[in-house]
Amino acid sequence: MAAVSDEQSADWPSLMPAVAECVARLGEAGFDEALLTLLRRAVGIEQCMVFAFDGRDEVDCLLADNQRAPQVAGRLAELYTGGLFRQDPNYQRLRQLMDRNSEDTAAEVTPMQAGAMPEAYRSHLFAFPDLIDKVALTLPGEQSVYYLNLYRGSAAGPFERQDLARLDALAPLLASLIRRHYDQARPDSPQRPSAEEVAILAPLSERERQLCLYLLRGHTLKTAAAELDIALSTAETYRKRAYAKLGVPSKARLVALCRRR
Repeated sequence: MAAVSDEQSADWPSLMPAVAECVARLGEAGFDEALLTLLRRAVGIEQCMVFAFDGRDEVDCLLADNQRAPQVAGRLAELYTGGLFRQDPNYQRLRQLMDRNSEDTAAEVTPMQAGAMPEAYRSHLFAFPDLIDKVALTLPGEQSVYYLNLYRGSAAGPFERQDLARLDALAPLLASLIRRHYDQARPDSPQRPSAEEVAILAPLSERERQLCLYLLRGHTLKTAAAELDIALSTAETYRKRAYAKLGVPSKARLVALCRRR
């Protein structure tokens, strides 16, 4: 584990509110946004993906976010889970960690420069969204290996040495947070979206997306509001905004939109 310099340690107090919010949101719908806030403040990410490997030759997308281009994050998640993950330079390592099936293995931080990647993989995941650098954190768990991917684009520039050191120091905390939150959310939670849903619902706010996911799982607006602990009138507002953004007039059309692929 890399040591944290005095200059870097001076930044840690400013991260504590974001860390506290992550802890407070464990197991709740607001955890994803709390995690993203922590990562943006810590290392200035532009895109974040969280995937889960569980021993099958498949990958689940748990989180896909790109503030600059929300639809790009969803599309890239769909490409990755659709088979591109097999070209990931870390894929064999992820399979090895899955075979160990233990949380005792330490999280690993791996810089992954675009120039060192296979052309097909790089062209899909980097060229189109103008991303230039990636750092991957592999986080072994009891039933899954979680795979946290952090990206920067040309505007922000590549991750620097101090960013990698900070991520190395944060890795045990990130591993604990991600394991505990997503272990609760997988696989039966109605909040867990498919890759197709991630792509289609990407333009929505977090609350709009949560509401749509409950509606897609068969909830009425009233029961979805109860699950989200919000007033029915608030749920109606979220639904109206979400439908307008997605260009659908009804729940039936929402379901059709998310099931057409």
